Amino acid sequence: MLRIVSIRSVSAMPKSQKRPINKLFIANRGEIACRTIRTCMEMGIKSVVGYSDCDALAYHVRMADEAVHLGPSPAKLSYLDVAKVIDAARKTGCDAVFPGYGFLSEDPEFVRACRDAGMIFVGPSAEVIARMGDKIATKDTLAAAGVPVIPGLRHVTSTQQIVEFGAKVGWPIIIKAVAGGGGKGMVRVDAPGQAAKALEQAMSIAGKLFSHGGVYAEKYVRSARHIEFQFMADQYGEVIHLGERECSIQRRHQKLVEEAPSSLLTDALRREMGAVVVKAMKEIGYVTAGTLEFLVDAQMRYYAIEVNPRIQVEHTVTEMVSGLDLIRLMIRTAAGQPLTIRQEDIVLRSHAIQCRVNAEDPKNHFAPSFGKVTYLRQVSGPFVRADTGIYQGWEIPPYYDSLITKICATAKDRPTAIERMRRALSEYEIWGIKTTIPLLAKIMAHPDFAAGRFDTDFIEKHLDELLDYVEEEDEILRLARFVADITAIGKNPYCR
Repeated sequence: MLRIVSIRSVSAMPKSQKRPINKLFIANRGEIACRTIRTCMEMGIKSVVGYSDCDALAYHVRMADEAVHLGPSPAKLSYLDVAKVIDAARKTGCDAVFPGYGFLSEDPEFVRACRDAGMIFVGPSAEVIARMGDKIATKDTLAAAGVPVIPGLRHVTSTQQIVEFGAKVGWPIIIKAVAGGGGKGMVRVDAPGQAAKALEQAMSIAGKLFSHGGVYAEKYVRSARHIEFQFMADQYGEVIHLGERECSIQRRHQKLVEEAPSSLLTDALRREMGAVVVKAMKEIGYVTAGTLEFLVDAQMRYYAIEVNPRIQVEHTVTEMVSGLDLIRLMIRTAAGQPLTIRQEDIVLRSHAIQCRVNAEDPKNHFAPSFGKVTYLRQVSGPFVRADTGIYQGWEIPPYYDSLITKICATAKDRPTAIERMRRALSEYEIWGIKTTIPLLAKIMAHPDFAAGRFDTDFIEKHLDELLDYVEEEDEILRLARFVADITAIGKNPYCR
């Protein structure tokens, strides 16, 4: 089994030196690029972004101090091209590179390329990212640090292994890609007869989506809640956690709604899990922001499932309840500055909920929806935050992730936060594409969600009723066609 010392020795924490960051290359696009540019403005840091052909008029390009063309629209020819990104950052005189999430954020070779080019990577070390990118190695590392993990079967290569493992731990089980992430590459197996097909499917997905085609198996935790802890670490061994986020409202392991704090955890369990997170990250030698994700079962037993070595989409709800700018903290710690806040300084106030607005058609199996935004009314009003990378007239491209806007609502308690989110969703109007807004509104109005009676299967259990809605744009267009037909009939002399 891998020992923690091997990671700590390569991270070289005590040897760090402070280096100023005056110009930052943001190796991303969309809402996370725009959100990072705003922090740069506040910190007096010049911002530079790259862009592909279809993003030439994108919002993040308009906001940044400088923008560099990276290449054609497909991500592999632009945002995922390490050489082009490094060259753009170096030629514009950037001191550091911020990866956001997705794209190159978890590529250790990209981290090394930044380092070799003399630039700071705003994130953990290449060695830690490589270790956390291997799900088997991650679980071994966490287990060695005393963190509970789900019973699993490493390095699955045969159907017989799956059948024997299922008989040992009980069905169902789940097969995952070793190098997987974002909920991709997971296949559930409910009975021995499904093992062969499930293994073939999982290995096929792993081979197509990830550099590492290997798979492993774990016991499937029924009625689980998905709870993750945000942590922050500096280069001098100081680690703090900023509380938990509830991420159980998801579809096919893709999160749709996040909130902080979780309505499930007691204060005692929250303190216990937080202490486990801090201890593990100190042992690993982690630097900057990250998230340790858990599944919590019906008996309130918790199991670590992975470490996300980057900022996450849902970091916004933690910012809302903590009052801290996580991107600012990442930049400061990456530049060698120590954390100036301690665990006892963290006071989490209020309740925050985030809804992800995706350019997808829920009624068409959540198929991506792209095209021109013909009309847009953004969210505004008290206690509401909207992070977005689109504007009216913008053409949603088909090449990237479907996330277009994140809406956050905060209040003194969860019921009020839900009320505010319902109001915010009702204000957000977007025409020209399909989005998840009507589905999110149904979730916010569902009595089980309001009562905290949900788990990771909530969407699947209630999908039919959640899709029972009429989209406002479709209804208006239907009425417009009806009026046009009536007007035509009135002008027809033969219909008088």
